[in-house]
Amino acid sequence: MTRNHIFVCGDPALDFAATLRARRSSRIEALTTPKQLDAWYLESGLVDSVTPSTEADSERARAVREALHRLVTDRRRGRPYDETALAVVNDPARRPAAQPQLTGPNTREHAIARSSSEVLSEPSAPWHRFT
Repeated sequence: MTRNHIFVCGDPALDFAATLRARRSSRIEALTTPKQLDAWYLESGLVDSVTPSTEADSERARAVREALHRLVTDRRRGRPYDETALAVVNDPARRPAAQPQLTGPNTREHAIARSSSEVLSEPSAPWHRFT
């Protein structure tokens, strides 16, 4: 498999937040299509296979990503977490993990949200890798 995404932060949640690069300048979006979102999930190793994403899936994933970025920024700066961002990340994190089944809802953002809950609660998370 050809890797189209970069994983250097040491945690899937931080790598996911970094899928929008150069935030303060040219803003380089790595998840412009549902197909790119599917590739990110597969390349990250969080899932073994995916049901093809829709544009709505991509929009939800980007919303979780932006909320996660806000929470990481708050953590790095020693500020209380933004309540809205916390709700956006906690909603999919509360959902049960996906179970093998023939049909069912798409819950990939669950894996990112769970990972972010773990990394944001660690006292010595790899913040220095996140820009």
